[in-house]
Amino acid sequence: MKPFSVVVGGANMDLLGLAQEALKPHTSNPGKVSSSPGGVGRNIAENLARLGQTCMLMAPIGNDTNGAFLKHHCQQLGIQTQCMVVLEGESTSTYLSIVSDTGEMQIAIADMALIDQFGSAQLQAFLPQLKGASIVVLDANLSPDCLAFLVNSLPDQLFFVDTVSVYKATRVVPFLSRIHSIKPNLLEAQAMAGTDFGPHPSNAQLMQLATWFMEQGVKHLYLSLGAKGLLFCDVNQCFIMTPSVSVNTSDIVNSNGAGDAMMAAIVNAWMQGNDSHERARAALACAHVAMASEATINPHLTPQLLLQALKENPCSITPLI
Repeated sequence: MKPFSVVVGGANMDLLGLAQEALKPHTSNPGKVSSSPGGVGRNIAENLARLGQTCMLMAPIGNDTNGAFLKHHCQQLGIQTQCMVVLEGESTSTYLSIVSDTGEMQIAIADMALIDQFGSAQLQAFLPQLKGASIVVLDANLSPDCLAFLVNSLPDQLFFVDTVSVYKATRVVPFLSRIHSIKPNLLEAQAMAGTDFGPHPSNAQLMQLATWFMEQGVKHLYLSLGAKGLLFCDVNQCFIMTPSVSVNTSDIVNSNGAGDAMMAAIVNAWMQGNDSHERARAALACAHVAMASEATINPHLTPQLLLQALKENPCSITPLI
C-alpha cells in the first residue's frame, strides 16, 4: 500500500472579507467578500493532495449543506473522506476573517464549537487507519481530550502538529514529549513556553526558546518567524532559514493560508525523505506560493509549481549552534 498521511482537525467554511483600501474602523469598508472551504486540518489536507500526497482527512462536519459541500469538495481533490464524521443536529464550523488591502489578516472570528464534540467516540473506529499512516497531522483546534486519546492510543505514531493560534497552542503543551514535529509562530511558541521576548527577539532569545521545546521532548521544531523566515531546531542543529530576497508586500495577496501551506510542505518533504534544510526551504517556498493567491489555498499549487518557487526564492542559512 502506498504510504499515506492522516490529518485530524477542523473542516469549515471560510468567509473572507478583503479590503480594497486601508481599513477604517467602526464603518463599512469597500472590498470583496468570498466563501471557500477551510479549516486548518482540511487546508493542510488540500495542500498535501495538491502536492501529490495520499492523504486521509478525519474531521467533523454538520448535517447541513455546508458539510455536504465540504465533503464533496474534498473528494474532488482526491482527499480520502471515509473518516469525515457527520454530527447529527449540528452546524458545520465557520471561520470569518477580515484581511487588509496589504494582505494581512486583521481580525477573525472562529465558530468552531463543533470540533469540541469530536473525539474518542468517533475516532475509536478509525484506529487502524491512524496506526497505518506514515504520519498523523494534528491541528490544535482538537479538544484536549481528543488530543490525549490520540497520543495515548498511538504510542508509536509520528505526530506533526500545527498550533493554529495563541489561544489554542497551549493545549498542546502536555503532549510535547510525544510530538515529532511542531510548527508554531513566534507568538504561539512564546505562549507555550511562558516567555515574552517581544516581536523581535535576539538570536540568543530564539535559541533559548528553541531549547525549551527540545527539553520538553519535541524532536523537530519549525518556528515561523514571518518575514525573517523559519527557525529549525533538533537535538543536533539549530538554524534560521531566511529568504535571500525580501518578499515584496505588493506580492502578498492573502497571508491567511501561509501557515497551512508551510505545514503541508513540511509533511510532504518528510514523506519524500528530504533533509532539514530541504524541508525548511520547501516550507518557505510553499508559504510564498500560498500568499500569492487570493484564495486561502492556492488552486495552482502542484509539485512543479513548488519546485519553481524553490528555484526562484533562494534562502540563506544562519546557524545558531
